[in-house]
Amino acid sequence: MKQSPMKRRHSRKVVLVACLFVPVLTMAMNGTNCGVGPTLPPITGDSGLTGKYVGAERCSQCHNNVHADWKQTLHAGALETLEAIGQDKNAACLGCHTVGYGDTGGYQSRALTNSLAGVQCENCHGPGGEHAANVNDEALRPKIDISASVCGTCHTGDHHPNFEDWQMSKHAAVNPELVTRFAAGNSLQSCGKCHSGDYFFNAVIKGESIPDNYLQGKTSEQMAGITCAICHNPHARTGNAVMPDTDRDYQLRYKQVTFPAPSNSLADAQDPTRFNICGQCHHARNNVWTDTARDPHPSDQANVFFGEMPLPVAFPEPIVPNRASVHLNAAEQCSTCHVARKPFEEGIAPAVSGHTFEINFLGCVSCHGSVDVSKAKLAALEAEMEFRLGLVEDALNAWSARSTALCSAFAHTGPCWEFTSEGGMNSAGQAKIPDGIKKARYILYYVKAGGGNGAHNPDYVREALILAEEYAATAPDGVP
Repeated sequence: MKQSPMKRRHSRKVVLVACLFVPVLTMAMNGTNCGVGPTLPPITGDSGLTGKYVGAERCSQCHNNVHADWKQTLHAGALETLEAIGQDKNAACLGCHTVGYGDTGGYQSRALTNSLAGVQCENCHGPGGEHAANVNDEALRPKIDISASVCGTCHTGDHHPNFEDWQMSKHAAVNPELVTRFAAGNSLQSCGKCHSGDYFFNAVIKGESIPDNYLQGKTSEQMAGITCAICHNPHARTGNAVMPDTDRDYQLRYKQVTFPAPSNSLADAQDPTRFNICGQCHHARNNVWTDTARDPHPSDQANVFFGEMPLPVAFPEPIVPNRASVHLNAAEQCSTCHVARKPFEEGIAPAVSGHTFEINFLGCVSCHGSVDVSKAKLAALEAEMEFRLGLVEDALNAWSARSTALCSAFAHTGPCWEFTSEGGMNSAGQAKIPDGIKKARYILYYVKAGGGNGAHNPDYVREALILAEEYAATAPDGVP
């Protein structure tokens, strides 16, 4: 008999309510899906499940899109990788290749707990049995934890030291000065995008509106730095890596390599969508050469790499010609040197990449022949750039010496050509500094901040410093 719409709605409601009270084990065994997503096939080999851990297939009944993405990752087949090398009974490995191994209700064997094979939702979010039994109880919902220690549970140790590497990096902790500001309820919206994992994850990745006082009262230990989940998508293969090892993806949230045309537009210089994964944060802010209050924000590495410099709207003429880096065509751009992968060693898997983000000269070998040659070339380049930086400072100091009347007329504690925030002249004095000096000092700070001792873009940095010296040397004397 054909049911009325009201009866059909009532029937679905009864099924849904009933599902919420069906024991978790029964649902895992018979494929009941609570009216969400396709009906699951019967699961075999799960007689040992206790209900504390339920497995990813159970989670897929509500989170089917995330589950479909996860199925494409290497995490999903983590136990198979052990089986392929005959280590699927090795207790030292199973804790990181299955769900809950060694814990009550966790993985025991394929025969008893097959649904818990591989790295699944519950490895990162914790046991899901209570949540699955009462999905409407928000208190039982698994928590999202973006701490690096979640990934560090497994991505650690001699064969996989990503977590230890990251701990040594500047990404690992929030800048102490900003900890104070964030804890006071200030600066999070302006600085949090690149200095707070909490802000980036919630505001940028999830698109939520996060207020300035979101971290108010928190300690540095309670604030997330730039953790694994900020750069990597734990749920999906993204296709953003350009040269992943066989079958790998690295699950990068943003493109590893991009080729933006150099632009001197201030809006372009600050637009992360133009840049690769590192350029999401390592790009210029709103300072241009006409500004007198402070030096350029030390974050313009991507702009230097792509050979561009933001200009004021009123003065659009470039003060340094655009010139993309010779390193632009390095196979993985920034990652080539800063996240280089070690060669695979038999018996040690996988061939992991370093996450200290310091220069790894192994990444230079393909172009420069050897680690020793690469180190020698960088040392020579650094020496040259240090010399050229010195010439620019000498020219700026010489201008100050020629402009004693101007420099002595306005309060300052450092060289009078410096920015106000660095101890230069006050705002009235800054207004009298000639354009040549403003251009020279801007270039000086711009290169110091993002030039990578010249390595990020040798030709561009070299020409920029030559021009900066000329700007300072030919600037008219300052007068009160």
